[in-house]
Amino acid sequence: MFAFILQMLVGVLWYASTPIEFLGRLSSEQGTNIPSVAVMTVFPLSVIAYLMFTAWLLVKAKGLSGIGRFSLVVGTWLFIFFPNAVFVSLHLDLNQIEVFYLLSFGIVNCLIAAIILPLWQPSRSIFRG
Repeated sequence: MFAFILQMLVGVLWYASTPIEFLGRLSSEQGTNIPSVAVMTVFPLSVIAYLMFTAWLLVKAKGLSGIGRFSLVVGTWLFIFFPNAVFVSLHLDLNQIEVFYLLSFGIVNCLIAAIILPLWQPSRSIFRG
């Protein structure tokens, strides 16, 4: 729960720090800078889904040290980041700063999960039978 709350706070800060040029592009397309109800609903659900998947993956990866578990989470992010970076670069008309901004939230979420989840060793897990 701590990782979820921390990721939500980082998400609010990330959205609040949107570059002015990017906001100008968004506001001309949507007419407002306020996120829609759909975005505000999907965002927490996607954060929960990401955390649950990461926790499940760490439970299934038995025998790894803390550094190994951290590396597993960061490595998973890399396999998500690189295809996203290639797709965004090829298909969207964005400059490098905008691409970095769009993909930067993922690394922050990944680092939060990679630091907190391997340290969390519950006595019971929802993923065990």
